[in-house]
Amino acid sequence: MSHITYEQLLEVSSWGIFAMNIKGTQVHDDRLKECIKKSIRDAIYNGIYIGSPGRDIYYMLPYLLDDQLVEVVSMVESRFPKTPPENHVNVGAFIRFIYGQFEKQGSLKNDAAFQEMKNNTPEWDLSRRFIRLLYEALKHSNNSYGMSIMDEMNAHRMGDEALLNNDKNKLKAMEEMYNNSVQNAYKCKSYKQMFTPYYWLAMYLIKFGDVKNAIKYSKLTLKNAEKYCPDARASYVDKLCHCLKYLKNNDHTYFKSFCKNKISNKCVKKAVRKVR
Repeated sequence: MSHITYEQLLEVSSWGIFAMNIKGTQVHDDRLKECIKKSIRDAIYNGIYIGSPGRDIYYMLPYLLDDQLVEVVSMVESRFPKTPPENHVNVGAFIRFIYGQFEKQGSLKNDAAFQEMKNNTPEWDLSRRFIRLLYEALKHSNNSYGMSIMDEMNAHRMGDEALLNNDKNKLKAMEEMYNNSVQNAYKCKSYKQMFTPYYWLAMYLIKFGDVKNAIKYSKLTLKNAEKYCPDARASYVDKLCHCLKYLKNNDHTYFKSFCKNKISNKCVKKAVRKVR
């Protein structure tokens, strides 16, 4: 039995993807009250319904008829952000939740998370059916931001499968998705997506043991962060530190040269100071 009705799913979907707490503002209106009543309580974070309506869609996927699936996709696409937000967490969570992945970082989180995923292989066929339809709808409406962040989130799941199955073909597909994410980011000026897909790509390649390409994309992460990283928030600094540490151990000559260069980006400067 489904947790909500189809009509309730459409209503929740019509509210769009809620914004998290940014600069003292948050969603506190009738939409939130209705969301709490009609959908998954686990999706509430600090009083905000995050990833709306990703969890609800995931739990409803087995119950949706073909025409209902199309209608929900159409509703979500019409509400999907076209302008990159200051904080991308909710949009990313929305897509991740549709895959049923309620924890961040998938198989990269730690060894225990990797083993858990390996022991309980996720089933993403229904999720991917919805995701494919939504991606095509975003493409049709020329929503470059939507395509950029979906490319990145889809690449995460492809990377998980590449690691779980030691599959080089999926690894290549993952690489293409991450690169597509960056190309779409250029079109909509989503500065975060101009370097973070390279970071995640490098991390999956490191885990896979592809040192040559892990070095390549660690360098690209730093190069694009120097050009485009919008601020020095802790999560960005942490990502750049990971890349710098990897290069320090695997391409020390480049690492030394990079650190000696004149660096203008505040985030990159901060990361270099922490690692050097």
